[in-house]
Amino acid sequence: MMPDPQALQLTLHLPDTPKKKRRGLRRVIGKAFGPGQLEATPSCVSILEQLSSKSLSVYWSDPRSGHYVNQVWRMGVARIDAFCALSGMPICCGDVVYRPFVSRAYWPSNYNRMIPAAVVPGANAKALIIKS
Repeated sequence: MMPDPQALQLTLHLPDTPKKKRRGLRRVIGKAFGPGQLEATPSCVSILEQLSSKSLSVYWSDPRSGHYVNQVWRMGVARIDAFCALSGMPICCGDVVYRPFVSRAYWPSNYNRMIPAAVVPGANAKALIIKS
């Protein structure tokens, strides 16, 4: 069966719509903020157990970012200045911290929060070996 010539013509002559370019919005922070002003501390955060020398199991409950019962946090180096999710202490770029585990398939809403390794009892901050 042959297709209708008018239907074929309609599909071939669709107008080309230009793609819209979208830029990500950048926020410039021009003044110093205290720990409570930049990111509020979550409602309830507690370390359940230390799974290994480089990972923790964390209980996280916050109305803005969700509820995680046994969330795995891994040791790493802070790439930006931030504040501790437990105590609100400042974290400097380069400090050894714990962060939630992130992968392509799993991206938690609290991915950008951190806990310094110095705050975790029994954590060995020297366990993190940086290969150069």
